[in-house]
Amino acid sequence: MLPRRALIFLAVAWILVMLYPDPGVLVRSVRNTARPQIQPEAVAALAARLPDDPRAIEAYVLDEQVPYAYDWQSAGVPWYFPTTAEAVRSGAGDCESRAVVLASILTAKGIPNELRLSLDHIWVDYPGKQANAIENAGVQFAGRENGRFFLHWPEDFQPGPEISDQLAIYWTPAPAWRVLLLVAGLSFIMLWNAFARRLGAGRLSGDGLLSGERGRRGRWAPRRVPGAAQAAPARPGAVAGPQRA
Repeated sequence: MLPRRALIFLAVAWILVMLYPDPGVLVRSVRNTARPQIQPEAVAALAARLPDDPRAIEAYVLDEQVPYAYDWQSAGVPWYFPTTAEAVRSGAGDCESRAVVLASILTAKGIPNELRLSLDHIWVDYPGKQANAIENAGVQFAGRENGRFFLHWPEDFQPGPEISDQLAIYWTPAPAWRVLLLVAGLSFIMLWNAFARRLGAGRLSGDGLLSGERGRRGRWAPRRVPGAAQAAPARPGAVAGPQRA
């Protein structure tokens, strides 16, 4: 049987393998989240063809340049934060992809902009940006203001809708075969000790070492060996060994 820490380690390792077969994808995503890769040079040609109205640029990015796709669909993982160049090459992506492309275009055109984050969304704030249900000051918890990073608990937080949104983003679009492998592997790991106990009990029973069989033969009585001569019990008064004349 395995100790609890070993089982927890195996469970975490299995989750990572199923969700991120290439661990480098997760590492890059964390790095790009900490330092978003706004790359105006990657969209310079595109920015030159677009008008100077940031709202028109945003509409173009959302509708044509980066149509929405879950990370499961565009990157093959539940969550990935791409660079601008990666998002442009992919041609589709979720809010992270759209935000870095939009921010890069605005930067290339000299239009001020800042990234804003809620618990399940990221967007770009710019002069004239109109707030909506998922992009407003009440739901944001992190971002940059005047070049300085800020972090605070969102004023508008609703647990029920938040959980539903997280499931819709990360769980619902997951490929069925990945979900089945993930659940099957975790179930096997959690039941490993039960399997080990049953397997050990079966081996002991086969070797005749279980308590019931020991009780039938005596606690420490050795097994009888087929064909071995059995010594006859001595008669009272009998003298062991050869008799002298």
